[in-house]
This record gives sequence, C-alpha cells and structure tokens, in this order.
Amino acid sequence: MKATEILNEKPVDSSWITDLIYNRPNKVVTMRLSNGRSFSIPGITRTTFEQWVKAGSKGRYFHDRIKDTYEVSRIK
Repeated sequence: MKATEILNEKPVDSSWITDLIYNRPNKVVTMRLSNGRSFSIPGITRTTFEQWVKAGSKGRYFHDRIKDTYEVSRIK
C-alpha cells in the first residue's frame, strides 16, 4: 500500500488550522494549528474528514462537529 493511500494530507485555508492529515486505516486525523500545536482525533470517518476539509470555516466545523463528539488529544 502506498503512503498516499494511507495518509491524506490537506493543507487548508484557515487562520487557525494549517493542515489536516487523515490516516485512513486507523481513522485518525492529525490537526495542526498555526501556533505549532498538533492534536490527534481518532474515530473520524473519511466522509467526516472530507466534509471538514470542504467546510467554509474549518474552525467552526471543529467546534460544532468535532470537539464535543470525538476524543481530541494534544500530541505536540
């Protein structure tokens, strides 16, 4: 399996989130922020990830649909 089939990295247009990386086999998103912090969010489906990437406001999507629904852990 190629790395591109495992990881789906999406730089995003956001003042807060710099990029979202989706580990497909493990269904884990790594969210990197403009302040250098990174967070791991397990259990995200590919559909949810794609909706997040396409959302007009990535930060609003995080606060409305991710933050209180999934376990968000700081990794850096």
